[in-house]
Amino acid sequence: MSGHSEDPVAEESKRFFTFFNLSMILVAITGIEVVIIYVQTFESTSIIGVLFATSIVKFFGVIWWFMHLRWDKSLNTILFLMGLVIALGTYFAVIYMSDVHPIVEKFEVSKLEESWKSDTAYKKGDFVFQENTYFQSKNDHQSTKQFEDKNWKKVNTVPHLISYRITGGADMIEINSKNPGNPFFLLSHPDGSEEIDESTIALLTENATSDDFRLKVRSEHFWTEAQ
Repeated sequence: MSGHSEDPVAEESKRFFTFFNLSMILVAITGIEVVIIYVQTFESTSIIGVLFATSIVKFFGVIWWFMHLRWDKSLNTILFLMGLVIALGTYFAVIYMSDVHPIVEKFEVSKLEESWKSDTAYKKGDFVFQENTYFQSKNDHQSTKQFEDKNWKKVNTVPHLISYRITGGADMIEINSKNPGNPFFLLSHPDGSEEIDESTIALLTENATSDDFRLKVRSEHFWTEAQ
């Protein structure tokens, strides 16, 4: 008795529709992945988890049907999975052996509320708070006993000092506001120092704290996000 189907045409037709339906499902999953990435309705860790799960579904869909493992011998499936496990183990071992995990030691955001003072040396770009208004120095100067408008320009935003300290090295630092109504974005590429202790001025539309921002640090293949 032959092991083949009695109706090979019907069998091939059934396989064709299986492949077609599976391809449509894979297209739909890919569309969902694109939407998740660009809309960013979840936290970054949740997005990575969802994308990892959908990638696994697509991967097994491809190898099980399109690579014909479903209809192939069990030994071929076992050999394929063994090679896959060895390859993945080698990949992650190399990544984690060569990568340095950065650590965010400090991440602070505070509003600048330094009042103007007389007989004080100010540098160009310094901010002061005077009569419920923020001003920025136009030049390097020594203040007199009276506030002089010629040395200052009015600022309609709220200056904040963003400071952070990172150990373990980093090749990319990304800071962005979680509040669309209070926008801020900073992307920097450090020089590779093992310890990074920096600060920057952010001009915001309203008061903010570190909880209103997201700090992400990358060292080669590893990302760290400040908690």
